[in-house]
Amino acid sequence: MSTFAVTNPNTGEVEETFDSLTEEQLKDVVDRADAAYQDWSQRSYAERGEILNRFADLFEARQEELAEIVGHEMGKPKPQTIAEVKKVAATARWYAEHAEEFLAPTELHPSDGVSTVVKHDPLGVLLSIMPWNFPYNQLARFALPNLMVGNAIIMKQAAICPKSSQALADLLVEAGLPEGVYTNVYMDSSDAEVVLGDPRVKGFSLTGSEKAGAAVAGIAAKHLKRSVLELGGNDPLIVLDTDDVAALAKKAVSLRLANAGQVCTSPKRFIVLKDIYDEFVAAAKKAVEATVVGDYDAEDTDMGPLSSESARDELVESVQQAVKDGATLHCGGEKLDRPGWFMSPALITDAPLDSDMGCREMFGPIVNIFKAEDEEDAIRIANDTPYGLMGSVWSTDVERARRVGERVQVGMLQINAHMESGPEFPFGGINLSGYGREGAQWALREFTNEKTFRVHEQEL
Repeated sequence: MSTFAVTNPNTGEVEETFDSLTEEQLKDVVDRADAAYQDWSQRSYAERGEILNRFADLFEARQEELAEIVGHEMGKPKPQTIAEVKKVAATARWYAEHAEEFLAPTELHPSDGVSTVVKHDPLGVLLSIMPWNFPYNQLARFALPNLMVGNAIIMKQAAICPKSSQALADLLVEAGLPEGVYTNVYMDSSDAEVVLGDPRVKGFSLTGSEKAGAAVAGIAAKHLKRSVLELGGNDPLIVLDTDDVAALAKKAVSLRLANAGQVCTSPKRFIVLKDIYDEFVAAAKKAVEATVVGDYDAEDTDMGPLSSESARDELVESVQQAVKDGATLHCGGEKLDRPGWFMSPALITDAPLDSDMGCREMFGPIVNIFKAEDEEDAIRIANDTPYGLMGSVWSTDVERARRVGERVQVGMLQINAHMESGPEFPFGGINLSGYGREGAQWALREFTNEKTFRVHEQEL
């Protein structure tokens, strides 16, 4: 049996531990979730929406407390966590307002003239397996729309975030959500089949690594359960041209180093056309070197610690390996001599495309820049990856950027922006970045029974 623990990455100290559930306890959780679903699925959208709106108010009101929890669990700088809390509240309010509209029956017009609609009914109990990098928003992005649908949720958060996951669950109950509709569980990953094997559990969503996604998707396939996977990426940020190279380089670096680079959609490969490449690299180096690394609650902190010692050490080793493979290290990439899991952000160029640094996702503060000869070369580099989550193209000529963006093979493409997300539009990728979508009506309908409903007038 594994243990869920708060290991403060700012200090390296274990502050609190929680035992994971046994198989029998997990079966009891499914029993309670299914019983709660029978009632919750019959509630009106208005009643569900009232609960989500109350949750949003409570969640926002506790932002200081919630930020402290995350700072101790995974080290995110406090302003970034407060922004995350506000995003969760906004997401709750958006789904409370729009769910009924998007879940209304879809009217069809068959050739025989018979009244026919497709109803978007709740499906049942769902399992969600979520990562630590956005301890609140990752949970909310899946759970809140499905609560509005009328489904029940069993939520397994990463083992390093046991307090934040329970805090979100507690605030849902405080807002009026019936017990059992949403359950936070401390579950060993090896026990996923205990839950997914139960016929009352209808599907799962996982955000994490390709290895974890493939493993749980295999279990789901065995039991014929629906699934949504969001598995990270190696996202390209293509710079075609700009009126201010220094400003764009600084912005790109700030996007990359947000949350210490531990973001699935973080721009992990800057692809810059050759005519501004040298100037861009020089400006990026200044921005990386100016980044203040510190404790999550220090006022001047730009970047906090990595989430764990192993994550930090693996990234430092990856930087060292990149140099051996022929890449150029301009600055950073070193373990800092202080308590906690800190490293200096790194700037790398010239990484061979077939090296680990060139093709593998680096989940941390490594700015990786590639030179492109022209637009065609930029597109080639951007698509030379097994992933396909998010990408961006930057140019003063929006139509030029649009033409290039159309050819970048990702699930989400943004022009002159990167890492934007919200409940109003879908989120997800292709290839090794996973399948299925969260956000907007896609999130609301992903785990529904699309029930065709035809009504004939009785003619005997």
